[in-house]
Amino acid sequence: MPIEGFNYKEFANSLSSQAAEILKGSENGSASLSPQDTQKLVTLVNKLCIMAGETLNNDSNIKFNSDQAKLIVQFVGEYTFHKYIDMINGKIPEQSRVPIINAIVGQIFNTAKLAIIKNMPDDALLSLIDDKVKQVYSAELQKLIKKGLMSEDQFNNAVNLSNLDNMVQENTDKAKIEKVQNAGGQVTSPNDKKVLKLAALAILLKKLPQDKAEMILNGFSKEDILHINNYMRMTDLENKLDHQLIIKSLKEIKQIIPEPDTVNIEKLLKHYRKMIRNARPDLLSKLAMNERENIKNFILDPRYSAENAFSPFVIQSIVNTIEDKLNDN
Repeated sequence: MPIEGFNYKEFANSLSSQAAEILKGSENGSASLSPQDTQKLVTLVNKLCIMAGETLNNDSNIKFNSDQAKLIVQFVGEYTFHKYIDMINGKIPEQSRVPIINAIVGQIFNTAKLAIIKNMPDDALLSLIDDKVKQVYSAELQKLIKKGLMSEDQFNNAVNLSNLDNMVQENTDKAKIEKVQNAGGQVTSPNDKKVLKLAALAILLKKLPQDKAEMILNGFSKEDILHINNYMRMTDLENKLDHQLIIKSLKEIKQIIPEPDTVNIEKLLKHYRKMIRNARPDLLSKLAMNERENIKNFILDPRYSAENAFSPFVIQSIVNTIEDKLNDN
């Protein structure tokens, strides 16, 4: 017997239309997909949501209501959307993408059905689905390694990508910007001041050539780079914030990252190497843990040739950041 009030085709069309709208916008956590990939993804979301909805609607052994059925179909649509983008970003061979998505969707469908039958709480259900998706995705990528279709390095990169997490963080950053915007000129908390500085820097970097922007970004932590990139994708950001606050923040940033000709690299590195020689090894390891490879080498290897890896003002910024963190401990 069909599920009352559950028009699965209409719901599938709605989810695929939402996917298309997200991909049109510049402010989302996804990659910039080609028109061909965009069409494939929207079509795939629609197809798999219809299949899931039809299967639920025709299953006489379950007694789901419309909301429960929609929840399962929504899981199918959302994870299809995000994991397909992860596969594009992770350079997964095109011919492998749909089979991997099918494996993920099958796991989602069966897990969600059983969890709802057992009356699992929503939070636990969400966590369970996410864990199962990660397990299946990792296992499917491992199969590609065995087939010689990807390397271990490619696997390590691809398995850690999460467009879903990126979009959640992007929405969080939008909320932070709105908070600063609503405060007008009264930005007082340290967190809000940092948001403003990173947003001001993002406005500046958007106007620089890509190579110079990347050079400056190399001086920041992974976490800060994520926030800066999110702010750079926000449209009309410069008109959402008080211009005087932007100018003030940029002046403060300039004091932290001086022009290259004001940096005495030899003196700076001599000071830095003396500083890390006197620092506890476990503390240096902790600071380096989540950094990118070049910054990690700079922290842990006193012989690392920073001059060849970074510009002078980026070295200055990194040294200042490390010194601040060491002093905090």
